[in-house]
Amino acid sequence: MMTSICIVHQNIRWIHGYNPRVGVINLNQQGSSTALYAAGNCAVLYNWSLNTMMILQGHKHMVTCISSDSEGKWLVTADTGPENVIIIWDSTDYFPQKTIFNPHGNVKLAKVVISADAKFLLSLGYQDKATIYWWIWSYGLDVPHASLEVDIPKGSVIDMSFNPNNTQQFLLMTKHDIWIGISAKIFVMERGLLKETNDYELKIRMIDRKRCLEHGILTCFTFVKDTGQVLAATSRGSVLVYGYTIEYNTNVDMKNYENLRYIKGLKVEPRRINVINCIDGVIVTGNSAGEIHFYDSQMKLLYWVHGFTVDSVKGISFNISPRSYITLNPKCNKICPCWEQVVVEEDPETSVPRQKLLKKALPTDATTADKPFLVRDFIVCTHNQGVGFVDFVTEKLVTILDSKTSHALSLSVHPEKTFLCVGYNEGTIELVNYVQHKLFIRINLRDHYKVVIPPKEDSIKGDMGVTRPQLSVTCLKYSPSGMHLACGLDTGQLIFLHPTTINVLTEQPFRDTLYAIIQIDYSPDSRTLALADKNRTVFVYKFDCDAHKWWFVGKHRAHYKDITSIFFLPIQNANGDYKLFSLGIDRIMVEYNIGESCDEYLEVLSLDRVDQCAVPLCGMYWPNNTELDLETHRNDLPMILIANDEHKYKIVNYATTMTLSTILGPRYENPVCRMQLITKSQEEGEAQYLLFATKNIIGLQKIPLDGNPWKHTAILGHPVQILEMCYREDSGTLFTIGAKDNCMYQWAANFRSVETTTKMGGSDLDPYYCLIENGRPGWLFNEIRDLFYYIQILCQGTFSPSMRRVSDFIPIDSMPDLMRALGYFPSEYEVENLLVEAKYKVYQRFPSTEIDFDEFVKLYLNHRPAFCDNFRKIRNAFRHFAVMENNKLTINREDFIEILNSNGERFPLELSWYLLSILNGHSFEDRAAMTEGDFSFLPQKITLEELASNLMGIQDVDILSEQYSVRDSQGSQQTVSSESEEI
Repeated sequence: MMTSICIVHQNIRWIHGYNPRVGVINLNQQGSSTALYAAGNCAVLYNWSLNTMMILQGHKHMVTCISSDSEGKWLVTADTGPENVIIIWDSTDYFPQKTIFNPHGNVKLAKVVISADAKFLLSLGYQDKATIYWWIWSYGLDVPHASLEVDIPKGSVIDMSFNPNNTQQFLLMTKHDIWIGISAKIFVMERGLLKETNDYELKIRMIDRKRCLEHGILTCFTFVKDTGQVLAATSRGSVLVYGYTIEYNTNVDMKNYENLRYIKGLKVEPRRINVINCIDGVIVTGNSAGEIHFYDSQMKLLYWVHGFTVDSVKGISFNISPRSYITLNPKCNKICPCWEQVVVEEDPETSVPRQKLLKKALPTDATTADKPFLVRDFIVCTHNQGVGFVDFVTEKLVTILDSKTSHALSLSVHPEKTFLCVGYNEGTIELVNYVQHKLFIRINLRDHYKVVIPPKEDSIKGDMGVTRPQLSVTCLKYSPSGMHLACGLDTGQLIFLHPTTINVLTEQPFRDTLYAIIQIDYSPDSRTLALADKNRTVFVYKFDCDAHKWWFVGKHRAHYKDITSIFFLPIQNANGDYKLFSLGIDRIMVEYNIGESCDEYLEVLSLDRVDQCAVPLCGMYWPNNTELDLETHRNDLPMILIANDEHKYKIVNYATTMTLSTILGPRYENPVCRMQLITKSQEEGEAQYLLFATKNIIGLQKIPLDGNPWKHTAILGHPVQILEMCYREDSGTLFTIGAKDNCMYQWAANFRSVETTTKMGGSDLDPYYCLIENGRPGWLFNEIRDLFYYIQILCQGTFSPSMRRVSDFIPIDSMPDLMRALGYFPSEYEVENLLVEAKYKVYQRFPSTEIDFDEFVKLYLNHRPAFCDNFRKIRNAFRHFAVMENNKLTINREDFIEILNSNGERFPLELSWYLLSILNGHSFEDRAAMTEGDFSFLPQKITLEELASNLMGIQDVDILSEQYSVRDSQGSQQTVSSESEEI
């Protein structure tokens, strides 16, 4: 699905939601009706009139800063985190004109702004103190032109901006102070003359003022064009005035930033002012009560918005172009036929036709003159009511972004209708039409289950109390038929909603657990539902078709560690119920017998360990290959596909728990933890693909699975973690949500790119050479080839006088020794899986006895560890069994021998003595002189260095330090105990 993701820019079809912390920038110019905002790791240009969206991709982390110049031509986006970037975009073609990688080195980026004339860029990062970088970005340099360290504590700067009237100036604001800075060229004395250089420097100073508790803390600021003043709003409704002169003057010289000082503080509103701006010669403020006020340059109230109210104003962004209008005052005081006959001229400043306005319909200010009052239209950002566009003349608020600010936790798509259901952590559920990109309906479960407490008899006021439960929607799932919609809550309650109106159908929620519901799955006939909670318990419910109600069948806690996957198979048991399986971090696969369950007890049909050391992260039904010859191959094998934390896929026979095939999975930072088999209809037939997701990456893999790294493509899905994904096969659309994010991504499928990359990889062994060190001409491939032919010599007899015959085949039974010669040391369990796969190749009825070179190379690459992190596992296992003595981890010699003899694949005492003596460097003659079973050649206290260097032969002693971090010692999604359990 995500195949085109790494090739085509327009791969995200739509993003539902936005990041309210970053804000929204109004780019409405000459009726373009466009807004810029951040959504996840993308920036979005949304045209709300046309309902179209242009998505700007290129960030690895959450976009935390957006900015634009005064004309809206140049846009800036930035993220924070490791490998953060600043990208400058041209809004005319949406192409990135400049990308600055790691602008502050290893320091996270805090804020970025661009000047009004788009010449300069200012970035802020924190080391020990705040560091400011000043860029002339159009020069194309990757280093700043000037930098300055400011004595401001980390995280203290809440806002910063260039002076739009003098872009050489900039301003930083903390909660209590304002810092004014300037950029200028450096002058040097040369031969007694002051000479200008091409280097720049930054100067900054804090403006002193006497703090007053009545004003509160600073929240926002703005520059006033005519007077050169800086107005800073506070949390208690005051406006602090900073200016170059004490008197009110216009056309003030602003070149000398040293003259800017604190003038006075004015109490203008009773509420917290969240935004203050200067536009069209007036000052506008928005406060926490949702009020918007307009003042003149002397902070005298001129107007306030009457036509609408919001919960709280978080941001205001005005149109780029000033309003061009002509006022008409017909005698009839209404729009009449002569209205259309009025010839409208173009505004010389904006080059657009003037807007015709009826004088009587214009707003008037609060002065005694009752003058018409007009400013530009604007966008207002609210606390929890979305983003709206305001037509100032009519004071009509049109919602353009109607989405909640809480994080999304679950989603599910209707199998037939164009509905998508999204659940949030504050108990809200939204039903979205993903074709029209519109919100259909929203309900709040906290309001639905609120408890109204009647007033007490002795109450004077008679007020009723209302208690709303704290609910989060942790799981949503549509049934395959689309007739049912299940909703799981963090309180353990299970409710059922109407699939197309999301009305609550359950009179009383099912309360069979007190723990959060994490997974829900339906049987193929939609009549049985299974769920898993955080307490490692599986629950089953059935639908009564006669009573049209769900009833509880039973529950069972068969896992002793967290459940990672629960799924039905499209195969029925003898009693007619579909097979239900669960997988857990404990490496246990459990099959449940639903038909034999009774008295709220869920029967377990089988409980088997599915792997020796790898942790299964997800599982699914795996179909047989129906195109094989039935005389030599089987097509009735009971199989499931499991993805584990070792970056491997495993095809397992669930009837015998035998691993039929081990396939190398996508080798990204994290292993595959979600997958879904999808089918695409083509002219020549149907093609199957595996849609997969790792922790934060989504991708598509072509079937059949064979370890070919060219048969899958992927892209970053969400910056933090992918919480849920679902796919609509008929429209080729994937939906995903991420952790700590309220945005839902809608991806467009493009299967052509995965076909293209598959062809680019080549055939035979060509696509596998990239998995071998230095490729085909490298030493490892030559070693594989030489040892492959050396095995043939050994099988024919080392001292045989007959003529040697070299072929492309070796006996399958010799494969384990060849693997060990190549540096991969499989356990006995892995050897058994390796031999079974080589003999039967999953589907063969009769075992093979030989394997050719190409098949051996593929088996070797698929079965060996995906990454060279074996020593990490050894360190973790050593740490598990060792004890701390004198700040060193050690194991007693006797305990070490006991570990080998009693844990995992046990070694007999004689074999342990024999192998350890060889590893310790003793020859045959030395062993003959030694007493069998005497381990005195080992040190009494075995350290990690001793184990690795003397016994295992690892010469790089620098990596053997025992003072390693726990984070470094643990692989992705692995624990020390899980890695060492089988040692």
